[in-house]
Amino acid sequence: MNVCNLCPRRCGVDRSRARGACRSDDRMKIGAAVIHRGEEPPLVHGAGSGAVFFAGCPMRCSYCQNRQISQLCRGRTVHPPELAAIMLDFQEAGCSNVNLVSPTHYSPWVLESLGIARDRGLKIPVVVNSGGYESVECLDMWAGQDCIYLVDLKYGDNDTGVRLSGVEGYWDAARKAVRHLYETSGPLVLDGEGSAVRGLLVRHLVLPGMRSNPFAVLEFLADLSREIPVSVMSQYNPAFYTGDLDDMRRTVTPGEYRVVVERALELGFETVFTQSLDAFDTYNPDFASCKPFDDLERVL
Repeated sequence: MNVCNLCPRRCGVDRSRARGACRSDDRMKIGAAVIHRGEEPPLVHGAGSGAVFFAGCPMRCSYCQNRQISQLCRGRTVHPPELAAIMLDFQEAGCSNVNLVSPTHYSPWVLESLGIARDRGLKIPVVVNSGGYESVECLDMWAGQDCIYLVDLKYGDNDTGVRLSGVEGYWDAARKAVRHLYETSGPLVLDGEGSAVRGLLVRHLVLPGMRSNPFAVLEFLADLSREIPVSVMSQYNPAFYTGDLDDMRRTVTPGEYRVVVERALELGFETVFTQSLDAFDTYNPDFASCKPFDDLERVL
């Protein structure tokens, strides 16, 4: 970690001496570890998804619902053996997977933890839950883990990534990452009970005023493969927005959401997951609580 280049920012910070662009040093830090039921249906069979929310993030999304941990970096330090034990606890509790939320900037430590857990009997799948701002080099570190890749493909252009998430070249980096994941892992694969076991699932959060350029996102994915399951999300909540754009201070309208879902269907995706329009009032985490998402989860 003397010259950190894990994410596309490639800030080059010596994280043993200072925090990187992700606001993290060389200590792995988590904001919560809970059994979560708010993910797509193939991810929440059994007791639910065993979610580990990591503190810090390479992005600076002005509407992030996880801001307490992603940007304010609240949480506690854990070492690889402790994270491995958490993974095994999720398996013991009947979770269908271990869900690693924003692990990019801790990849070496998380992979060490995963190795320990596998040696101790971890058999359930692992979800790499990403905001899409990934480098192919970092993704290659996960090769051979047979992961489920849950990618939130946020924007269909670079300018919006700068304006809303404070990162240069988001669309370029995210397209390379998603293409790489599809070519190396393929689309999402389910077992006989409909539970995800490996492969790629892509999310897209519809923003007010169609600011996320959703048609570009969907068309890119359709050109790649219509077998990739697409999750079109309506849960944008303006209460978390800290910027100065007027149209970001409201929820998504029924018409805006409907036209994006219709476009996904027109493009011929085999699987499209949707949300109800009141979802914005459901996903309001408070990471100061032991149950950040309240009734969507339970503590181990």
